Amino acid sequence: MANPAELETSERHMSIARRWFTQGWAGNLAMAGDIFSEELRTNGVHVGVAGPVARIRDRLTGFADLATSIDDMFVSGDKLAVTLIWRGTHAGPYGGVPATGKPVEVRDSAIWHFRGGKVTEIFTLQDQFAMLKQIGYLPENVHAA
Repeated sequence: MANPAELETSERHMSIARRWFTQGWAGNLAMAGDIFSEELRTNGVHVGVAGPVARIRDRLTGFADLATSIDDMFVSGDKLAVTLIWRGTHAGPYGGVPATGKPVEVRDSAIWHFRGGKVTEIFTLQDQFAMLKQIGYLPENVHAA
């Protein structure tokens, strides 16, 4: 059984993640410096605080009506795992694809590593293939292996 300090840390980490996925992904990007370290690496690449800010800014350009729901979240030690779904209408350019006006629903998973109260490493996995099919960039008859 976890001790009270571990439980408090776990709750704090989950609260930070919830804030980012609800408020940050809604456009409150100023909070990024409180959440992410300048040493932040995403999928092995150093991105610093600017990385998540640019990612969400791009996503909000492509999907101004972006809405996110967290499916599952858990913490083990200094790591947090989250699965979520984001939805929106492709109303602006995203990933080099001009707006199509089509709705999307994308599954996303992430593992965050906390150190010193901030996120220092993120591993993400997003279903880009499904998103590209939904906006019509890939034909419907193309399937993932």
